[in-house]
Amino acid sequence: MELLADKPEDDKSGQVAAQGFTYQEWYAVLLIAELLEKQDDFAVGIEVKEDIAVLDSATAPTSVEFCQVKTNEQVAAWTFDELHKASSKRLKDGTLPLSILGKLYKRRHQFSGAPTKLRFVTNTSIKLKESTGSVNLHDYRLESLAETAKKAVSTALAKQLELDAGAITLDEIRLHRSDLPLGQQHLFISGKLSDLAHRRKFEFKVSQPAIAATMLASEMRKRGSNTGFASTFEELKAKRLMTRQDALQTLIQVSEPPPGIDDVFNAVLNRLDAEGHDFSMVDDIRMQKVPLLSAMSDRTNALFKRQVTTLVDCYKTLKAERGPDTQKLGSFMERLTAEALKKNKQDFVAVEMPFIHALSLMVIRNGIDVNVFTVAANSQPKGAE
Repeated sequence: MELLADKPEDDKSGQVAAQGFTYQEWYAVLLIAELLEKQDDFAVGIEVKEDIAVLDSATAPTSVEFCQVKTNEQVAAWTFDELHKASSKRLKDGTLPLSILGKLYKRRHQFSGAPTKLRFVTNTSIKLKESTGSVNLHDYRLESLAETAKKAVSTALAKQLELDAGAITLDEIRLHRSDLPLGQQHLFISGKLSDLAHRRKFEFKVSQPAIAATMLASEMRKRGSNTGFASTFEELKAKRLMTRQDALQTLIQVSEPPPGIDDVFNAVLNRLDAEGHDFSMVDDIRMQKVPLLSAMSDRTNALFKRQVTTLVDCYKTLKAERGPDTQKLGSFMERLTAEALKKNKQDFVAVEMPFIHALSLMVIRNGIDVNVFTVAANSQPKGAE
């Protein structure tokens, strides 16, 4: 997905002009709320080639959906012709402007060879003329058009982009009317977040959903306003993409942790202090609270599942031995960490030692529902035993 990285000729006007929360930014937050309902990884960025780009992975994306967002406050509906027919009035440089779908389809042409989906998003419906009359579309895929309409759209796009009409493919192009209102979007999205929390899609409470929605929008605006040049995908992810992990960490910071987990975490730190354990080590562990809760909330994190499984296996062995290292919490933590690294070091190389210590403490004090992670990590498909 290095194609997503910045190019010198890319238009950054949208980034520079971003002031406050736009409809585009709120729609990106709505997409994130919808994606959090699923257990799949994702990354969402605004002003990444298009208004919004949705990737199917934050680490190794294999497909991207480009969304072009346009509000229409003047009329009740767009006409279908407005979307694919270009204006005959030339621009200052003498070229003819691309239509709305022409600009969007240009992204597919630029990403030729990579799976791309396209979505036109608006707050109103789209009016399509058919032989029996006009119909208002709220969610429509261009591949469903009648053959004559398909030919007209393909011909128009091919002419605008100077392509062969036979090269135009209308599959995975979606016209979507969003339910997101033009005002008070934070209340609409807060309802989505509350519903997700009610259905236990998170491992923490969302006690202030409106504030949580606004925090997500703030994070999206910050990323969309970043005009720093990103020459690689990793730079792009760091500067302008919000991943599943980023979204969960943002929500955790303004929400309550799962019942009991916060108490357990504070209790083990107090116990270490009472034992006179190394102050710097305890302080480093204390800083792992948010990353730990975020990892515990992400059921798609296969690496974290393996880490928990390794620690649980080592914990059971050490507890059964009841050696001198298990008499104090601090020494038990250090011994458990050492045994886990000895058994499966490759699964812990990407995390810092304070995080492993924090996770060890939670395993020792039953502060994590290990069944959620160890079953999934150890499970095998039928016939694989």
